[in-house]
Amino acid sequence: MCGSCKTRPEVRRLGSATASPGSGDLNAGSARAFTLAEKSLIRKVHGYMPAQQLLDLLNERLLSDLGPDARPYTMQQLYAETGEESPAAQQGEHDWASLRKLLMRAKVAGVLDTITEQIINDFAVVFSLNPKQLFSLKDIVLQVKVD
Repeated sequence: MCGSCKTRPEVRRLGSATASPGSGDLNAGSARAFTLAEKSLIRKVHGYMPAQQLLDLLNERLLSDLGPDARPYTMQQLYAETGEESPAAQQGEHDWASLRKLLMRAKVAGVLDTITEQIINDFAVVFSLNPKQLFSLKDIVLQVKVD
């Protein structure tokens, strides 16, 4: 790249993606850590918002704060902050051990305490669960609440 091209924000972003750690490029390191406000936002909405949409929102905030030279956050950073595994690591985990871990995380987060039998019944109506599925869901979730 020529000297005048290196000063353009678009080129700096492209160059930072291909820069090696020893190249001397200031953008070669990883993105900054999440701020307290960003961590709070992640905790509040990561269960409701798709991960890619949340990451885009956080990167937009980052660009507004630091300008076009800022390195964008990565999906790995977001997964590390939420304490979740990447979707590739989650595939194939549909066994009882994974279900117990999921329920314990929900219990620790306080989500499990908010689930009542009425919420489960409403869920069954909305998602057209058959009686066997409804019974299994109640048996699993309500039993964990008692324990």
